[in-house]
This record gives sequence, structure tokens and C-alpha cells, in this order.
Amino acid sequence: MSAIGRERFFLLAIWMFERLTLRQRRGAVSITVMRIDPTEYARLRSWFSHMVPKVFPSDLLTPDTHPVAVLDRMAVKTPAKARSGLGMAISDVVEFTSDWPATKVAACDNEFSQFGLPTLSEVRARFSKLVQRVVRRGHIKSDDEFYALRNAVEQQGADAVSLWPLLDAYEAQS
Repeated sequence: MSAIGRERFFLLAIWMFERLTLRQRRGAVSITVMRIDPTEYARLRSWFSHMVPKVFPSDLLTPDTHPVAVLDRMAVKTPAKARSGLGMAISDVVEFTSDWPATKVAACDNEFSQFGLPTLSEVRARFSKLVQRVVRRGHIKSDDEFYALRNAVEQQGADAVSLWPLLDAYEAQS
């Protein structure tokens, strides 16, 4: 595995630990960033299964740890939790691809269009609509919105200075 792949994997592990820790502190049941309707689950699961090899190092993907296999095992027992997990995973993929050059995004969009799946650009737009709605409202209502804004801050860097007060206010009220 390359140094960049290893770094990305460890960042993913740290990110997931932070989410779990915050979720436990708040007693939240779900911290999904993107809500997945049961009618769209299969299509977005397929989208995610095509994205996994693009963002995760192949040497870390085993039959037991492959994110889609984990998702499928979860779906057998609790479909609602699988939808929540898929929403969180898609949000993470959006974050992981935020530094992709436009040419790579366009190639990915073209590939996904040919499969009849949502493009990466479409998924990013769906994610950003949530952020825009929170900014217009001026406050965060839920953990879902909190994590969406946090992802946006991490993607946008200095351009997201106006989002920090919303995040701070939500954390203070919890």
C-alpha cells in the first residue's frame, strides 16, 4: 500500500472513531448525513460498491472487511441501520473525493452515467443542498446536519469560515 493509501485509511479510522465518540456522548441513535429512502437503497448501494475501489486501497479490502459486504450483512438483520450506514459511507466518499481534479470527477461521472447510476457530481450536489439549507436557516437542528456541515468545513477549508459558528453553537447546546 502506498503512503497516501495508508494515510487515507488511518484518517478514515480516526474519522469513524470521532463520529462514534460524539454519537455516544450525545446518546444519538443515528448520525447519518445523507438520508437513504428504502426505494433508493439498491441504486445507492450499487453506486457505493462502484466507488469503494476508487477510494479505498485494494489491499485493505478483504471479504470480511469490505464495506459493501459489511453493509450487506447489516441489511439482512436491520435494513434501517444499513440505510443509515450507507448514508454515512456515501458522505465519507464525498469527503474523500473532494480533492479529486475535475478530469477525474468527469471520468467518474461518465462511467457512472453509463451504468445508469447517479454521478459523483449528482451525489455531491445532493450533499451540498443539505448544507445550503442549514446555512439559510442559520442553525443546526440535528446530528445529521452537524456532520454534513462538518464534512463541508473539511472539504472547503478556509472558504468555510462562516460554518464554524454554526458548528460551535450546536456543540454548545448538546
